[in-house]
Formats: sequence, structure tokens, C-alpha cells
Amino acid sequence: MKKLLVIFTALFSLAACHSAPKTAESQEPQNRTLIIFYDAQVGKEPLFKAAQKYGSEIIYDYKNLNGAALRVPDNKTPAKAIKYYKKVPGVLSVEMDKRAYLM
Repeated sequence: MKKLLVIFTALFSLAACHSAPKTAESQEPQNRTLIIFYDAQVGKEPLFKAAQKYGSEIIYDYKNLNGAALRVPDNKTPAKAIKYYKKVPGVLSVEMDKRAYLM
């Protein structure tokens, strides 16, 4: 019985040591996708022209929502891209894409 207790204690200790906390680098690559909504009256043309000029890839055009998903170019930071797109005429909001969970 003592041997069994010692074995379970050792296994539990090894399992606890094995699960190290994940760092930002080991979890997922940096998110480089922006979700941008624009004024329907202005349209998407100014946003899409600005995206082309900035070097962003248009991932998806949310036609019914007046929005788009854009990928930030590798040579730009997401923070600078957000500032850039907020200045585009007709843009209502710019946010990093993120997972949403239902409660």
C-alpha cells in the first residue's frame, strides 16, 4: 500500500511539474486581423482604397454589416494600423479581431 502511495505521489508531482504556464509566444501567433465598420452612406470604397495603399489584405467583406476584416501587413504594427484606419473617411470603428465566447 505504501509503495502505491509513493508511486501516485511521484506521478502526481511529475505531472504538476510538466504543465508549465504558456507564454504569449507559445500560445498563438500575434493577431494581425482588424475588424472595421464603416458608414453605409459613405460606402466601403474609401476604406478599401486606404487598405490597398497601406498594403493590407482584405480578408472578408461583411456586406450586410457594412464592415470588413483586414490583415495588417507584416511591416506595420497593429497599433499603428488602427490609428491609420480610424482616420479614413467613413470609418466608424476599428478593433482587433478576437474570440468571443457565449456565457
